[in-house]
Amino acid sequence: MVGLVVLLPTDAVGATPGVLGSHGHRLVRTQPSASVTAPSVHESTPVVASVAVPADAASGDITASGGRLFLNGAPYQFVGVNAYEIASEWGVNGSCGTMENEAQLDQLFASLPPNSLVRFWAWQGSAAINVRTHLLDWAPLDRVFDSAAAYHQRLVVVLAGQSGACDDGVWKNPSWYNGGFMAVHDAGRLTPLSYWDYVQAVVSRYKDSPALGMWEPISEPEASTCPKRYQPSACGGHQRCPNEVAAEHALVHFFDVVGGEIHFLDPDHPVEGGTIGSGQCGTSGPNYASLAASPGIDVLSYHDYNGAVPVGGDEWNGLALRIGEAAALRKPIIVGEVGIMAGAGCVSPEMRAGEFQAKEQAQLRAGVSGLLAWNWEPTAPSGCAFDTYPGDPLMRVVEEGPVS
Repeated sequence: MVGLVVLLPTDAVGATPGVLGSHGHRLVRTQPSASVTAPSVHESTPVVASVAVPADAASGDITASGGRLFLNGAPYQFVGVNAYEIASEWGVNGSCGTMENEAQLDQLFASLPPNSLVRFWAWQGSAAINVRTHLLDWAPLDRVFDSAAAYHQRLVVVLAGQSGACDDGVWKNPSWYNGGFMAVHDAGRLTPLSYWDYVQAVVSRYKDSPALGMWEPISEPEASTCPKRYQPSACGGHQRCPNEVAAEHALVHFFDVVGGEIHFLDPDHPVEGGTIGSGQCGTSGPNYASLAASPGIDVLSYHDYNGAVPVGGDEWNGLALRIGEAAALRKPIIVGEVGIMAGAGCVSPEMRAGEFQAKEQAQLRAGVSGLLAWNWEPTAPSGCAFDTYPGDPLMRVVEEGPVS
């Protein structure tokens, strides 16, 4: 949901200057997944059936088992928000979007029912590197984790974005997913770590936080290319997918390796896929299920910008199909972004709240484990926008918690 910054990835993999040494290429530490066959687009979409509570479900962590999420020994559903910008601290890190003060950050977490989920961007270039020292500075991320924990909330921690905006400046093409994530792309001296080394650092630091809900290795992954004339800032809508099969293989490689490494570093929290799910390069049609079968993904993802339709999308890449594929894989699926515009020039905030509630009820009944509105801001926007804010009727729906 940001402008695109595009640089071609380099091929060098070397030591990380000034912060951490390179960990090099590690073996993938994952268990082989069971063979599954996803339903065809013409089959009906099953609702996830009741399952036995897994033995580790009472640990206090969100866990994934048998197509469901669990928390404290009970099946877990949620309604929450995105607040991508909450790790921004102007003058400290590179920042991305609005900066919330302490009172505003507390206001966000206090407004939600306990154990809701808030999805945010913990990217190296905007959240974790100090703009003065160009070294790791965890204070902005610590502030987010500490505030969430104080109000008994959980976080979906996103570690990178497809476009590279607010981060390393690299559009993630097939070569990046096939191993380019091991290289250093030091955009503006704010990404001195390779993506791979940053994963090591951030997962190791926050894996024991009571606020941690799940990890998302990258937001909206697609192994596409971007024509040079649209680089660096206008790739959105101009991507190319030269080879869908090769793109799917590149994404599987990435999640096998990175998801496997996150599991090794933190075996207690699930890894969520972050995919849009509506036909992007490498995840189109049945390739979505092929990627979702990776043992490096525990929780499937779909992003819903389908207007007022409760369960939207077409028969080839729609949400109903993705729910059915998740059920066949016996993995939970969440709707990580639900975007509905409201304000002057489009629907009223009250009408949007009703549309969001209709989505919530329909999607939870269909088998989705939870959904997250896009995007919380501390003040109301002017004009027509996706943003939700304190006092917005949509936030009142979120504050009520899941009602299926």
